[in-house]
Amino acid sequence: MSVLLRVAYDGTEFHGYAAQPGQRTVQGVLQEQLRELFAGATIEVRAASRTDAGVHAHGQLVAFEKTLPIPPGGILKGLNGHLPADVAVLSAWEESRPDGVVVEPRFENAGKHYRYHLVQDCVPDPLRDRTVWRVEHDLDVALMRDAAQEFIGTHDYVAFRASDCQATNTKRTMTRVDVREGELATLHGETVRTYVVDVEGQAFMKRMVRVMVGTLVEIGRGHLEPSAIARALRSGARTDAGSTAPARGLCLVEVKWPGPHGRS
Repeated sequence: MSVLLRVAYDGTEFHGYAAQPGQRTVQGVLQEQLRELFAGATIEVRAASRTDAGVHAHGQLVAFEKTLPIPPGGILKGLNGHLPADVAVLSAWEESRPDGVVVEPRFENAGKHYRYHLVQDCVPDPLRDRTVWRVEHDLDVALMRDAAQEFIGTHDYVAFRASDCQATNTKRTMTRVDVREGELATLHGETVRTYVVDVEGQAFMKRMVRVMVGTLVEIGRGHLEPSAIARALRSGARTDAGSTAPARGLCLVEVKWPGPHGRS
């Protein structure tokens, strides 16, 4: 029997999700509080996504095996009573697999939804700018939206990943890549343009969404031709894709989960 948790966090002060010696990570914080809750037991949590340093989440999904008969509601209350302010558990439940096999969120999920936020503004906002990429130049949203359709389907994304990514299979399937524009009233009294890029797919590589967004932004600025995406997918050359967007604008909105605990 595995316990599953939906977890939200502000990634600004974390060195990513995965535990690392000497670094503050989401996994490390969760495991520390679970050790307290389960009377000193060593508990390792398995996540659906190893988000990068600075990346946020509204719907990360993790699983672990409990060592004491604490019900999901008690785990939810116990964790939220002691977790730091930049992490929260949104829900908790139990699931079992045949023959006692543990639940693996990384492999059993039904897809992931990432969202990237940008705002066009010359004036900094100390609160807003923790979760958006603030740009000062105009972006051609229609051009970006059309170019984004090149990502749809199954392609080799070797040109759209970090140089130190260790994935051996670089083919990925994207089901949705959408760009839209809105408006925002700011603290300094001006109305500015905002941009949202939604990316949905089954699996992603290290910094993949950020390179996709960086490429779309360079297309929107006129620094790359819209054909750059198709060219990079064909060539596999990192130099054919755009720059890597900053981590702060990216959020893991949802890890889709089959069954009654899934979210739409």
